[in-house]
Amino acid sequence: EGLRGINGLTVHGEAPGKGAVLTFSLEGAHPHDIAQLLDRYGVAIRAGHHCAQPLMDHLGVTATARASFAIYNTDTEVDAFIEALAKARKMLL
Repeated sequence: EGLRGINGLTVHGEAPGKGAVLTFSLEGAHPHDIAQLLDRYGVAIRAGHHCAQPLMDHLGVTATARASFAIYNTDTEVDAFIEALAKARKMLL
């Protein structure tokens, strides 16, 4: 829900019943830069082609950012991710 307020954010793969892996990109920002900035806020994500180069080619991107959530993640941690991503966007764009 909170991600919808981040301009330029593209979520790749919004299938119903999909797992808790969020693959995304920010228009004009390289995924590695996003990952480094989120790390400064204590949020760990992955960036790159995730051993899925054919999928990246299909999506028309060279890389994506990926956040993985699990049952033990709290609402506070999810909110921290969204807040850090919004801050990173402001810094990068």
